[in-house]
Amino acid sequence: MFSTDGSIKNNEESKPNKKKAEVITVASGKGGVGKTLFSINLAIESASLGKKTLVLDADLGLANVHIMTGIYPESDLMDVINDKKTIEEVVIEGPGGIHIIPGASGIFKLSNISHQKRHQLVEKLSQLEKDYDVIVIDTEAGISHNVLKFISIADKAIIVTTPDLTALSDAYAIIKVIRSKKSNDNISVVVNRVSSSNEGDLVYKKISMAAQKFLNYELKSYGYILEDGITVKESIQTRRPIVIQYQKTKVGTSMKTVFCNVFNVEPKKIVEPNIILNRFSMLLENIRTKESV
Repeated sequence: MFSTDGSIKNNEESKPNKKKAEVITVASGKGGVGKTLFSINLAIESASLGKKTLVLDADLGLANVHIMTGIYPESDLMDVINDKKTIEEVVIEGPGGIHIIPGASGIFKLSNISHQKRHQLVEKLSQLEKDYDVIVIDTEAGISHNVLKFISIADKAIIVTTPDLTALSDAYAIIKVIRSKKSNDNISVVVNRVSSSNEGDLVYKKISMAAQKFLNYELKSYGYILEDGITVKESIQTRRPIVIQYQKTKVGTSMKTVFCNVFNVEPKKIVEPNIILNRFSMLLENIRTKESV
């Protein structure tokens, strides 16, 4: 839930007749850990639960949400920052019923916007809060003022990491900075690309123990996502989201479990289309049998 000063506002402090979106900021200490793919699929899963969902590509300067979803917008976040477009005017439709605010890529000055510009951007984004149930913010990798700002306005901050030692070290580093700046008190980790559930549990145990020992912070976990390089590569190349096209794969089922944890819902059994058709055929056959009797 947004506040213009970057502080966290709870539901009791909000106006009773005004709906406020749940803001989820996704960050990572290191690039290449699957953060953007996670953000896109998280948003689509949110929409599938009946929540009106918006994705903000806040990787300012190296945006790629629109590329991974196969969308090439005429306007983007740079137009909003430069006051050429309103934030409502740059919103576009994405896969699975989500809406997207595309970022800009290859623009150095956008990745280093001033404190005033960041503050103005957050104010503009807060105008959309009443129109959505969930807003997913996909940040750039690493620690920057931009990242910390978007984390500070989130109801939930999710740090995506992998078992890789450098990724794990960088994930701890960003958590340390968040805690030292008191940017957010609701931080959870998701471990991507694990070979097994045991590895996922072990990686989380390592980083959570470090957070407890050195930061005196109880780091939560939303779970792990299994390694499935072939499926992920195909999903990216075809621009077909995992939660839509590849639900029955290792990465799809484990990703689904993580998302259910994020939204605190019970996982639903995935039914193959041919099973649905078979059940429908059996129903028709039963009806015909009864009619002929």
